[in-house]
Order: sequence, then C-alpha cells, then structure tokens
Amino acid sequence: MGEKFKYIIVDDDPDANIALSKLLYQQGLVPYKTYTDPLLALSDILSHNGFIEIAFLDVDMPLLSGLELAERIKGKVHFVVFVTAFREYSLKAFRVNAIQYLIKPITKLDLIEVISQINQIRLSYPQGEKQITDAPDDGIYLLAGIKGQYLRLEMSTIILFSAEKNQIHIYTDSAAYMANAGISRVMDDLHNDSRFMRIHKSHIIRLNAIKQVVANLVYLDNGYRAPVSPQYRTAFFNYIQQRILKNRP
Repeated sequence: MGEKFKYIIVDDDPDANIALSKLLYQQGLVPYKTYTDPLLALSDILSHNGFIEIAFLDVDMPLLSGLELAERIKGKVHFVVFVTAFREYSLKAFRVNAIQYLIKPITKLDLIEVISQINQIRLSYPQGEKQITDAPDDGIYLLAGIKGQYLRLEMSTIILFSAEKNQIHIYTDSAAYMANAGISRVMDDLHNDSRFMRIHKSHIIRLNAIKQVVANLVYLDNGYRAPVSPQYRTAFFNYIQQRILKNRP
C-alpha cells in the first residue's frame, strides 16, 4: 500500500517534519519530499510533472500560510491534511477542501485514521480513477462531537450566524448548530460571499432570507430575527434602498 502514496510535508519547524515523517514511515509510507520553506514547496509542486497524493501542511507558516498554499496547489494534490497547533483555523481549512485537520502533537492513531479515510475514498473512485475534481464546495464543516467526524452545512441553507462569547450559533432552514469560533473568524471566511451581511456586532444574516424589516429589526425565514446596530445601519439600509421597487410613471 505504501508505495502507492506520494506525499509531501510542509512545516517550517524541522523537528515537526522529522516527527511526522517517522510516524508515516511506521505506516509504510516514505515521503516524496519534505519542506521547511512553503514558497519552495509551492514552486516544486507547481512544476512537478504529475500529482502529489497527499500534502501534510502546517497552517501557521511565515511568508505563505498552509491555507494559502492549499489554495494555490489545487489540481496538483489529491488530498490536503492540515497539521497545526491551533484549532481556530478549522473552518477555513475545510473551505479549501482539506480532508483532515490534525492538532499537534500528531499521534499514530491520527495517521491510521487519515490513511484509512483516504484509502476508502480512493476505492470509491469509478474504474480506478484517482483524481478528485476541483469543484467548488459550497459548504462549511463543523466538528460533530467525535474526533474525526464532521458535519457539512450548505451555505444556502444558513439563515443566521449569532455570536455569544467565543461561540457561534448557526441557524439553518431545518436546525440550529453551535461551533467554537468568534464572529470575526466567520466574517473572514465569508468575506467574498455576497449572500451574507453583518448587521450587528453579534449577527450575520443571509440577505435573501429577509422577510421584513421594521425599524431596526430584521425578520428572517423560520421566525428568526436580528437587530441592526448603528455601526452597520448605513451599509444595511443602503443595500435595502438599492433594491426598493420605485414607482414608475
């Protein structure tokens, strides 16, 4: 099995590279290359003739983060696995189609689960096809409460994000969920998504879920509602004004 995997490790910490290589070697896997410089890794991957099966990427690196690197090597790497000491990047990680997000220190069991997951996916390819298409994933992933299990939510079903301390409540067409993330982190993930707008320090709404606006209160689908705070009032009501149906002569 091991010889079928061509993988790389990109981590600016040389000791972390060595530790992960040793664990993977115990699974019968030998690295194609390891890097401490993400820019060199990017150059090599883009010029490589063929595909890299797995890229193990640290998230927090100078010059080029693992998240940025993953975006730039789409189409050249079949599976991306993030390895990091920070949990707070998990939502962004799955937005770039990472298959797993492992928290350091990585254990032998972590890697057994990852390799097993990849093998299951590879076996499901029709007629031995091994490439994963680079289709956009219009969803976010939440930890499902059990290590290695994640719940996917379609962005088009989300009505409201509501923050409370360091947790975010996510209200959809059919249910409500909670994640350990601040609202600023959610806004970072949504910065290019024009379907959503922040209208309060604690609330982000999906604009086409608006049912009615009364003064500074927005009524949404499924009976949800959220206030508009002064800080966001101008931008929100400019949006409304641009869509008012004008009386025509």
